[in-house]
Amino acid sequence: MAAAVFAVCVALGGGVMRHDWRQAELLDDTGIRVTGVVIRVVVPTGKGEKSDEIAYTVAGRRYTVRKVPNGGYPLPPKGTRVCLEAAREQPRLTRLCGDRYPDGDDGFPSFVLFTVAATIGLLFVTGHWLTTRRELRRPAAG
Repeated sequence: MAAAVFAVCVALGGGVMRHDWRQAELLDDTGIRVTGVVIRVVVPTGKGEKSDEIAYTVAGRRYTVRKVPNGGYPLPPKGTRVCLEAAREQPRLTRLCGDRYPDGDDGFPSFVLFTVAATIGLLFVTGHWLTTRRELRRPAAG
C-alpha cells in the first residue's frame, strides 16, 4: 500500500515538473529581457520566504510578479532595478535573469528516470502481492 501511495505521489510530482519544464522551454525559446523595478518587499506572516514584488513592462503593458531570489542572495531593496526574462507570448511568465527554471538542465531527465524506476517498483510490489494472495486462496492439495 505504501508503494502505491509513493507511486501516485511520484506521478503527481512528474506532472507538476513537466509543467515547470514546459514553462522553462517557453522562456528559453521566446524569452525577452526586460528591466523591472522592485516596488515592495513582501514579508510573509507565516513560515514563508521573503519575496520581492517587481513591476515590469512588456509591449506597453505593466505587470507585477513576486520573486524569491535563488541561491540565498539577499533581497534587493525597494526601488532597485532587476533584470527579468519574460516569455513573449505570455508576459506574466518570468524568471530572474540567469536563473535556470527548473533548477539545472538535468532535473527533468533525472525525474523521468526516477519515475520509471518507481513505476517498475510499483509493478513488482503489485505482482508479488497478487501472487501471494492467489497462493493463499488455493486449497491445500491433499
